[in-house]
Parts: sequence; structure tokens; C-alpha cells
Amino acid sequence: MSIQNKSLEKFMKEMVADLTAKFPDEIVSFVLFGSATTGEWIRGKSDIDCIVIIKNKKLCKEIENYLSSLLLTLDAKYNLKLSDTCTSYKKTDNPALDLIFKTENKMMFGQPFYVVAEDQLDLKGFKIRKNLKVEIGTRTIVSLGLFLQRIKNTGIILYGRDIRKEIPKTVPTLEKIKASFNAMLLLMMSFVIFPFSFNSAFSHAVKANFWACDDVLFALDKPLSTTKQEILDICSIFSKSEIDSEHLLMSLEYKKTKDNMKLNKGFVFGYMIKSTKFVYGLYAVTLKRMLRK
Repeated sequence: MSIQNKSLEKFMKEMVADLTAKFPDEIVSFVLFGSATTGEWIRGKSDIDCIVIIKNKKLCKEIENYLSSLLLTLDAKYNLKLSDTCTSYKKTDNPALDLIFKTENKMMFGQPFYVVAEDQLDLKGFKIRKNLKVEIGTRTIVSLGLFLQRIKNTGIILYGRDIRKEIPKTVPTLEKIKASFNAMLLLMMSFVIFPFSFNSAFSHAVKANFWACDDVLFALDKPLSTTKQEILDICSIFSKSEIDSEHLLMSLEYKKTKDNMKLNKGFVFGYMIKSTKFVYGLYAVTLKRMLRK
């Protein structure tokens, strides 16, 4: 795994250098993961995903705010359009839609930085301690196990300790079950967004199909990689009688072309319904397979 976009690579190097200069001896580890490291990052379409582990819990908010401000400064310098793609900064002409995106950010969709103190993060126990809101979320509907496996499989260490080696290969069953909430929640948000922006709703629905593949590979203890490879893996694991592989492959095509597609509400709503059927159907056949083991 590596940063293949040269401008993004310079952006990340300068960000880490500025952060460590601002907070010397405070940063334990800075990890970049997701599309930025798998070769799928696209300027103006993709965001970034980083986890920053620090020493002092009291500095979490300060460092998160500093990184958010630094992102805007460096984004203007390198013209990566991250302020358009990261939910934290996304703005539209519709206040209701802005509120929805802000809510998504609170639910950890599109948040570019996750700052956590090292004594809060229990990698082996898949827990985050000493933060009631996050702890409740990770103990109920958020799979920290999936989050950590993405880091283990796609992360690159930009500074400090290599936490990838500390993340267990085996994951508790409960973490696998909780992972299914990701795509279901994204689909729910697509229906919420639809009355305000059917284009954004379509993007959410397209992404939900891929998140479901992510969830299923995680549940089956398969490695996470690029979207295309994960789709090929899902199509090889399940037969056409079990899943609608054509819908999945078409969704991959939509991912590439959706910005140039002439969409209408009828098509988008129909696609959202079909995506919902696909996601729940994929989860159902996965559960059957897991129960047979």
C-alpha cells in the first residue's frame, strides 16, 4: 500500500510535519488508510481517512481542531478539493441538507481525522475507553473491529508506532454482526437525503453496496482491499443464484460515471430500492454461510 497521487503524498507529508512540529513529543502514531492508500483516491471525489494516536487525552479536541484547520490551508495550497469531499466541511445551498451531512459527520461518515489517546484505545479488546459517547457507540452499533481491520489491511504509517502489528487477526462475532449496520445506515441516510438531493442520495446508495461487500468480507475473515477486488471476491464467494452480481458490477460502473450521468428521481429511487434488496440479501446469505460453519 502506498500514496500513489503525488500531490496527496506531499499534502500528507506536510500535514504530518506541521502537526509534529506543533505538538512535539505528543504524537504516538499517524496512520493513513482507505482509498488514499489503495490507489482508488480521486481528486474532487475522494476524502481521506486518518487515525492519530496521541499521549494526552486532554489534547484530543485541540489536535483535531488543529488538523481540521490545517487541512483547509493545505487543501488550498495543493488544490485537492478535500473541503468538498470530506463531510466535515461539505456545504450546500440547502440548510436541511447541510444539517444531514453534519449529522453524518457526527456518526463518523466522512470524518477525515480520528484523534484518540493511546490509553483510550484497546486494540486487542476492540474498545475505546474514557469517552462515553464513543464507547457507547462502539459497544452497540459501531464495529471498531471493522475499522481496525481497514487500518490493518490498507493503512500506511506516516509517523510513529506501527499499530497495524498490534491489531488482532481474529475478531469477535459480535464485531462482525455490528459491521452490518454500516451499509444499512448509509442506505437509510440515502432515503433521508432523497427529498433534498437525489444526486447525493444516489451516491450514498452506490457506496452502500460496496460497504456491504466490505462488511461481508470482514465477517468471513477475508482481507479488505480495493473496491474492485472486493467486488470480485464477493462474486467468487457467492453464486448468481445467491446474490445479484449484475447489480453489484453495475454499481461499480456507476461509481466511475455517476458524476456525468443524467439522473432522474424515478431512476434513483428504483436504484435505492434495488440496492436495499441487494444489501439485505447479501447479509442474509452471509449469515447462512456463517451458521453452517
